[in-house]
Amino acid sequence: MKSWHIWDFPDTIYIYLNDNFRNEFFTRIFEKTGGKRPYARFVGLSQKTVKSYHQGYFHKNGIKYSQSIPISLFKKSISLIDEELKNKLENNIHFLKVSRKSFPILSPKLPIIESPAFYRIVAHMIGDGSVPKNHSPYYANTCKELREQFKKDLQIFGDVKIHEAKTTTTPIVCFSKAITDILSFILDVKFSYPDKIPKIIFQAPNECKSVFLQALFDDEGTISTNLAISMNNYDLVKEIKELVIRLGIATTNLSIKKSKLNGDNYSFSISRKSFKDFSEKIGFTHPKKIFYLDAAIKTQQRKQRTQPLKLTRDKIVKLLSAKQMSTLDLSKQLLLTVNGLYYHLNFLENEGLIQRNGYKNKVFWTNSKA
Repeated sequence: MKSWHIWDFPDTIYIYLNDNFRNEFFTRIFEKTGGKRPYARFVGLSQKTVKSYHQGYFHKNGIKYSQSIPISLFKKSISLIDEELKNKLENNIHFLKVSRKSFPILSPKLPIIESPAFYRIVAHMIGDGSVPKNHSPYYANTCKELREQFKKDLQIFGDVKIHEAKTTTTPIVCFSKAITDILSFILDVKFSYPDKIPKIIFQAPNECKSVFLQALFDDEGTISTNLAISMNNYDLVKEIKELVIRLGIATTNLSIKKSKLNGDNYSFSISRKSFKDFSEKIGFTHPKKIFYLDAAIKTQQRKQRTQPLKLTRDKIVKLLSAKQMSTLDLSKQLLLTVNGLYYHLNFLENEGLIQRNGYKNKVFWTNSKA
């Protein structure tokens, strides 16, 4: 499994060492360079700055502030740090962060090791994540199960502080910008207007490929009359399609939906013959999508392809007597295709037994006599 140490992190990262080890670290470094002043010259900093890093604090206007150390200092000092000190360093970080006002990661778990949770976080940030310029990054999704999973996954980095909020449309999970800075840097990907997936995912174990794709389909996938994923970047969707194919799942060709208002949208579908393979190798965490995919597979596998018209129509009327249902929910409940179902719905509507509410793909059906 691939791993990343603090030497691999971007220069935006700052760390605060445990007090006892900080003194040990600088004492040993000063011994190797001949003192504080020679070391300051070695790293190209003032002696005053090095002193504040050694002390772990500085004063400003009579007020004492804690002093974090930039990762760049340790990178410059790498030739002075032996393997034993490297290991002790990563095990003695109290917290790491990107700026004074950002959420810290307390007791970080280092090195970072690739895992299903690691790739799931990356995929969710490519999908429904956002990294605003002057605010904390966040993951936005209306599905509680996905948000809870995301919060749990974040803890692979350490004790990660989380803030939950609700926008006008969607609940969000805010967290430390250090995480997205590190992930974006070590994987060479963007979380704002993403245009590719990490190259190393193609060499990762299949379990990691699967959860990575699952998270993307949970966020950006649809399952109704077909199983598809669509996003606004051609290269991104093309690479997702390639990764799906590497798991032995058949797909359709890429298609484009042009829009001057919202920008072009690119998509591909999972071949119907591969629905079961998709379910077993990738699947969903989103409960509704799990249900719809399961129903679609059962519809394909049903032994009785047709049944008496009256029996089907009586079932529809009975279901709608209990509650209002969407066309899609009815099709899954009855194991009928949407086109096949509309043959019965139109008949029952014309007979005045059921009625529709809404429009286009937001149609809900009710029993006229309920």
